[in-house]
Order: sequence, then C-alpha cells, then structure tokens
Amino acid sequence: MSRVANLDITKTYSSVFLILYLCLGFVPNLQAVDKIAPQWLFMGMLNLFSLMYFIYYREKYLLSIFQSISSFLIITYTGFIFWGAFSYFYAINPTEVLVNISRHINVFLMVVFMTVHLYNLKNKLSFISYIIGIILSIEIYYVLFQTIDTLDLVGNLIERASIKGVAANPNITAFSIANKLPFVIYLIIFSDRKISKLFSAILLLLSILCLSIIQSRASYLAVIFIYLSTFSLLTFLYLKTKKKKFLHSLSIILSTILIGIISNQLIFSNKGADALKRISTISVTNTDDSINARLRYYSHVLEQVKESSIFGVGLGNWKLKSIKYEAQDLLGYVVPYHAHSDFIQLGAELGIVGFVLYLGIFLLAVIYVFRLIIKSGLGEKEKVFLFFMLLSLGSYTIDANLNFPIARPQVLIIWGIVLAFIIGFYQKVNFKDQFSDSKKKITRTSFFVMSLIALIPSLFISFKVYESLKGQMQLLQDFNSNQYNLPLNKVENITPNIPNITVTTIPINSVKARYFVKYKKYDKAIKLIESGTKASPFLFYSEILKSQIYEELGKLDSAKFYAKQAFFGLPNNQL
Repeated sequence: MSRVANLDITKTYSSVFLILYLCLGFVPNLQAVDKIAPQWLFMGMLNLFSLMYFIYYREKYLLSIFQSISSFLIITYTGFIFWGAFSYFYAINPTEVLVNISRHINVFLMVVFMTVHLYNLKNKLSFISYIIGIILSIEIYYVLFQTIDTLDLVGNLIERASIKGVAANPNITAFSIANKLPFVIYLIIFSDRKISKLFSAILLLLSILCLSIIQSRASYLAVIFIYLSTFSLLTFLYLKTKKKKFLHSLSIILSTILIGIISNQLIFSNKGADALKRISTISVTNTDDSINARLRYYSHVLEQVKESSIFGVGLGNWKLKSIKYEAQDLLGYVVPYHAHSDFIQLGAELGIVGFVLYLGIFLLAVIYVFRLIIKSGLGEKEKVFLFFMLLSLGSYTIDANLNFPIARPQVLIIWGIVLAFIIGFYQKVNFKDQFSDSKKKITRTSFFVMSLIALIPSLFISFKVYESLKGQMQLLQDFNSNQYNLPLNKVENITPNIPNITVTTIPINSVKARYFVKYKKYDKAIKLIESGTKASPFLFYSEILKSQIYEELGKLDSAKFYAKQAFFGLPNNQL
C-alpha cells in the first residue's frame, strides 16, 4: 500500500470512529432498565477498537498521540482519574467506585482518542459540524414526533414528561440539543453554500422551537448565554472587519430565536408549553419546589464537605450518603440520586482535591481557548470556531451546575469532542518538539499498555452493569408492584455481583431476599440481607425485611428493634 493510500485510509477510519462516537446517544435500552448501561458499554467497545487501531497504525500516530497525552489538561484529567480510583479504599460502597471509575476511564480515553482522530482530518471544523447537524436533525425529528403524539393522546395538551427525544428524560434531550447549537451557528457564519446556510438556519430555528416545547429552564439559561455571546462576537467582528457576512449571519441567528418564540406563543402556548411563562419562573425563591430541593441538596453537600474535606465519601457514593441527610424528607425510596451539581457532588465524593482536579479540566480548557484566540496565529475561522467551542463548554457547565450530565453518555459526547478540539489546537500551536523519537515511542508504548490495563476491566464492569440493569428490569417491576413473578430458582443469579445496588440505590441482595422471605427460607434471606445492609446502610429496607422475618419467627424483641431502626431511619416511608 502506498504512503498516500495509507494516509487516505487512516483519514477514513478516523472519520468513521468520530461518527460512531457522536452517534452513541442513539444506542437504545436493549432490555436494560436505563439506556445508559448499553451506552457505556458501547463507548468502552469503541475505545477498545480505537486503541487497537492506534496500536496497528502506531507509527502514523506517533506524534499526535505524544502531543495529546502530554497536554497539561490531559495530565490534570489523569490526576482526577487516579484520585477517584484511590477512593475505593475508603468509600462507603467500594463496588460503586469500581462502577463509576470505569465510566470516568472510558470518558477520559474517549477524549484522548477523539483528539488523536481529529489530528488526522482535513476540514475537521466543517466535517464535525455537519455530522453534529445531521445528528441534531434526528433528535429534533423525535421531539416533534413525540409532541404530535402527546397532543393526540392527551387531548390537545403537551405532556412534558413524554417529550424525551432519543434520551431518557426531557432535561437530557434539552441539553443534548443546546450543547450542539454552537456548531450549527458556526455553519451559518462560515458555510460557503447557500443551501448549507439555509439548512443550518432551519436547524437552529427548529432547535429553539423544540427547546420551547421541552421547557427545561436550565437549557433556557444555556440558550440565552449562547445567543448573547454570539451577538457580542458578531457585533465585534463586524465593527472590526466591516465584513457584511457577520452582520448578515447575526440577522439570521437573531431571527431564529424571534421566530421560535413567536411560533411557540402562537402554536404551543395554549397547549401547555408556554416558553415565556416558563422563563418567567426562573428565579431563586422559596416558592419553587424544584429549586428548594436543589438548594437543600447543595446544603447537604456542603455539610459533607465540611465533615470530610480531604477524601469525601468515595466516587459514586454520594447517592448513598445523601439518604442520611435527606431522611426526614424522603417519600418511599425516591432518593436524591444526584446533588444536581456535578462539581459540588464530586467535592462531597472526592473532597477538595477531587473537586479542584475536576474543575481544573474546565479552567484549563477556557485558558487554552483564550490563549489561542489572543496570542496564536490561527486564522479567523479557527478562532471563531474555538470561541463557539467555549460556548458549548459553557452550556455544558450550566447543565453540570444544575443537573448531572456527568452520568449521561449522550451529553458527555459533545463535551468530549469540544475538549478534543481545544486540546488538539492548543497542542499543535504550543507543542515544542524537543523530544527524540525513542522517548516518544517509550511514552506511546506506556500509554498503550496503561490504556489496555485500564480499559479491559472497565469494559468488563460495563458489561456486568448492563447485564445487571437487564435483570433489575424484572426485579424492580416485582418490587414496585409488590409481586413475586420471578421464579425462586432464577432470583439469585438474575443479576451479577456488580453493581450491588439498583438504579434507585436499593441493595440488590435485599431485593432478592424478599423472595426468600416470601417462601420462608429465612436463613438464606438473612444472609442476603446482611450483604445488602453493607451496600446501602442508610436506606433501611434491609431492616424492614429483618423485622418481618423475626416477627414471623416470633422473636418480637428483634422484630421491634429492626422495625424501630427502619421507622426512625426513614419516618415518611410507607412500609
């Protein structure tokens, strides 16, 4: 194979890998109780194939791999991964650390691999923007289709909870759309063909319309941030260069939000989706239950940080410790699974060090962009594109401070490609090639070995979690309906031992134990319950089962002891 042919085929492979990464949000549930399980598994598989591909073409990617992993942002990210993994040794539930660190490893490797794939592409700015535009158009189709569907089902009213798009809930869909808007705006400004500008303008308009239907207030903040920043940039560029294309693009972009709002008011406002009314409720008051809940979660996190400022409770363990703080307000087993701020939640889980390392990733990305815009010799297109990457990162940051995108692969993909662009540009401009090929090869080989050592167990854990979430589908159906449809001989092995809690933090072994209680196999039930208590010590479902067992055995003192623990542990729980 000639050198030119080899170059062309690697470009093709890199393009295919990037498209597959960007399409990860379309991976369906595949019988799991939550679609994030197969999506994490798919991400891990893509990472493994990418790694094998880079090993095969290792000479071709020697410089790009070395440049990527020598970035201070990647080094900071690596420190965050190691600090998170270290929390295994002090976490409330070490198994949850394994589950969550495997996900962080996958995202980390995805960012590195995306960065290397982008190095090899020409016209990468427009290529990725068009791909994201096509993906966005599919997401828009699903939102509009579901809107029409819910109008037919609910008597000409829009039921917000039903507008999920291709995601698991409306908020994920809203930010999956919002984070892509800067790519579309870039195409409006720099597309050479009128048809491309028209396609991008229509896409932007429909995105605004979809967001007005979904009514995620946090996404409205992101859109306001993106539009105000875009207005400021294009006004500045027009005044500086006097190029009419910036003024023309600005008029198109502003018209999309104006037409979107008017369309919402004329078509959807009387159908339960009044965007302006929804925007007017954005405030920090004590009359909004959602805001009250978030503020309460934030205060609990701060209490935990004060209690354990260095280490925290362990990666992925806040959902367990949060039950202790929220016990007086919990109804049933609806626990505060997330703190609705990734940053402060990581502070509770990993202490100040983990918080600073994670925040450092974002701060370094911002610093990189400003240095590239102000000091580098990049062209106008590249600098404007990097500015829009900053807007997408800002949109994600708004989401990260009000929701929990760190747990959702569909939203993390855009975050990953944004970081990949920023790292790639910065390293190309600022990298000083003072290293010998032998040192580069040693570093590259070390990276390959460490990636493989981290990736294989991560992929194994992702598979276990996927298998578990398929089994949890049946366990939780029975649990929620108080039924026992699952045969006893299938109960014990229906889920693997990773994870050891359900998606709602109930200990899986305790859920299994209820079947053995039903069939009076108390010794087996108690053995399962004991391990369940260790997995989630603040939920007290295990204590309820113990109380029932001892009551049936006639040991009333023991029954009262565990019933009292359960009652005062979660006083509003109906059980």
